[in-house]
Amino acid sequence: MFTRTSGGRRAALVLVAASTAGLALVASPASAAAPTWESLTVPTTNARVSLLPFDSQNAYARTTDQCTEECTYSPRLWQRTGTTWKQVTMPTDVQANVLAGTGPTDLWVFGSKNAYRFNHYDGTTWTPNLNPEPKNAEVLGARAAGRNSVWAVGNYRGTGTNWYPMVTHWNGSNWNTTKFTGIQGELESVDVNSETDIWAAGYRHTSGHFQGLVMHYDGTRWTEVPVPAVSGEDTMLGEVISTGPNDVWVASGSDVSHWDGTAWTRRDTPAAVSSFAYYGGRLYAGLSGAPKLVRWSGATWEAVGTPVKGQAVDQLSTTPDGTLYASSSEGGVLSEFHAYLSRLAPPTTD
Repeated sequence: MFTRTSGGRRAALVLVAASTAGLALVASPASAAAPTWESLTVPTTNARVSLLPFDSQNAYARTTDQCTEECTYSPRLWQRTGTTWKQVTMPTDVQANVLAGTGPTDLWVFGSKNAYRFNHYDGTTWTPNLNPEPKNAEVLGARAAGRNSVWAVGNYRGTGTNWYPMVTHWNGSNWNTTKFTGIQGELESVDVNSETDIWAAGYRHTSGHFQGLVMHYDGTRWTEVPVPAVSGEDTMLGEVISTGPNDVWVASGSDVSHWDGTAWTRRDTPAAVSSFAYYGGRLYAGLSGAPKLVRWSGATWEAVGTPVKGQAVDQLSTTPDGTLYASSSEGGVLSEFHAYLSRLAPPTTD
């Protein structure tokens, strides 16, 4: 999952789980300190950056201007080659809300501009909108498993004001969509381990309330993995990451839970989770407050070395070679905004 938006419907996120565990945040031992972060150039400093890295030389990024006064929401698309960023000119019907892809010549851009668009960019040429149902199918999160396998989640607009969770899959020729019409709500995040192990998270809307929704695909069918609700509390899930059917993490703000194949256990973080990523075989969480970065020790979250600059980590991404990238920022409506990019090289082995 690279980035997503939810059309302004997203409320404060509260995750509910089967059991709770107290948070015990500890500092990393000196011997386990993270390597030094390398600072990278950003496409522009006054816009929030969401990064889709492929390797040490190539990446795409989506930037969203941060304004101190009223301004027009206009995401921009950038391509990184070596140390150089260049802005990519997008067709007039393209809105860069969600990015997914496998390399510089294989980028999917999802967004809504009068209709829900699925566009492909090969590094030179844009392929026209490929969404078979541009009036109904909206993508909020996506992940590319390969050139011929892209999984995207979001919502499908039904009759009236109803919308339903949706998963759509690119098989190299066309998009095939699954609509969960028995549920009102949407899916916001997806993680793909294999074609037979895919997880998606979001929420359902019932009687004026929101409840967390987690779905699993085993290669044959999608099955809901129930997330227990707490009476009187709204629940929406925005992040999901997994290494397999018995190791799944979901987050909603600072409320984090782990699925072990049998039950959910609460593993809350000290600040809201912006994203998860694995680095060196361990789970990291980027946070919107102090500390900016934590990792799971197997029993608790521990604070680790953080990107060089910024007050919050906005996004974490891991490339196939094991490099960890972090987008961070500081400032906002009441002060000048600054964006930063950093990375950690793959861990060395003895």
